[in-house]
Amino acid sequence: MLRKTKLVFALSLAATVQVAQADEVLQVEQKLLSGLQSMQSLSFEQALNTFDQLSEEHPTYKLVQLVKADLLALKAGQPSMIDAYRKAHKDEISKLEDEAKVRWEFAQGALQQNSGFDHYVLKAGPQKNVVIVNLKESRLYLFGRNAKKQIEQLADYYVTIGAKGAGKQREGDQRTPIGVYHVVDMISDDKLPDLYGVGALPLNYPNKWDQSQGKTGSGIWLHGVPRNTYTRAPRSSRGCVVLNNSAMQKLLSEYKLPLSTPILIVDEESENLNFSLDSKYLVKEVRAWLGDNQPEVDWSQVSVYLYPNEKDLFYVTYPAKEKDKMVHQFWRRDMEGDWKVVLQDTENNEIKYVFRR
Repeated sequence: MLRKTKLVFALSLAATVQVAQADEVLQVEQKLLSGLQSMQSLSFEQALNTFDQLSEEHPTYKLVQLVKADLLALKAGQPSMIDAYRKAHKDEISKLEDEAKVRWEFAQGALQQNSGFDHYVLKAGPQKNVVIVNLKESRLYLFGRNAKKQIEQLADYYVTIGAKGAGKQREGDQRTPIGVYHVVDMISDDKLPDLYGVGALPLNYPNKWDQSQGKTGSGIWLHGVPRNTYTRAPRSSRGCVVLNNSAMQKLLSEYKLPLSTPILIVDEESENLNFSLDSKYLVKEVRAWLGDNQPEVDWSQVSVYLYPNEKDLFYVTYPAKEKDKMVHQFWRRDMEGDWKVVLQDTENNEIKYVFRR
C-alpha cells in the first residue's frame, strides 16, 4: 500500500512539472512537496538539500524554515530540540502543519483532481478568464483563452480562506462567501497597507442573491500577503481569498484579470463535482427566454453558471444596454418544474472601493 501511495504521489508530481517549469509559484510548491516526499521515504539528506535550497531562495517561507530546522536537529542527533521548540510555539507550528497537509493532500490527488469548470460553467461568454476557488482544497484555478479562443486551465495556486471556514453570512464572521462573483476593481499596493501584499481585486460581495438571503458584510477581495511572509495558513483571513505575492502578481500583471472576470467560489470535494441535471436543457431554456423577452441580446455574450451550494439555482449574465454594465439573473425551477427568473439586477462592471487606512 505504501509503495502504491508513493507511486501515485510521484506521478502526481510529474504531472505538475511541465506547468511548474513555466511558473515560479508552482516550482516552489513542487520543490516543497518533493522534499516532503524525501522525508517520507526516509531520505533525510536529500530532503535537507531540498529545504536548504528553498530556505535560501525564500527566506520568508516559514514552513520551509521549520522543516529545515527539524532536519538539522535530526542530523545533529538532537530530536529533543524539535519537541522543545514545538511546545513553545504550538499554535504557530500547528498552522504551518495545516498548510503542509493541505498542499500534500492536493498533490496526492492531483491526477484525479476536478477543477469543477465543466460542472459549474455551463456556457462561457466572451470573457477572457474564469476563476474557480475551491475552498475545500484551498485552491484557486485560473482559466483563460488559448490561441484558438478555447478556454483552458492556465494555473492553480494554493490559497488562504476565512479563519472560520466557508459560507459567509454576516459582517465580521470571518468566513469566505460561496457564490459567483465578479472582479469590480483593482487596488495597487501603493494604496494598501502591507497586510494586503502586492495588490487586491475586490469582488461584488454581497451580490443580489446574497442580499435576498439576508447576508451582510463587504470587502471580500483576492489579495496578497505581507512582505515578511511567503504565504499564510489555510484558514487565517477575515474572509478574503489570499494568495502569496508571486501568485497575486501573476493575476495582476501577467494574466491581467479584467473587470467583470467571474470568480466562482465553491465548497465541494472534487469527486462530488458531477452534474446531476440536464445542463443542455437549462441552457436551451435560457436562450429561448432571451429570444422571447430580450431578442436584442447577443447569445454569444451570455454566460450560464450553476450556482454553488444552492439547489437548482443558476446564474446568467450578459452585457446590459447601458455601457459598462452587466445584467445578472438568477434562475430557479418553480413548483411546476419550469425554469424562471427569480431575481434580476443590473450592475456596473466597475465599483470603486475606497480604502480607508
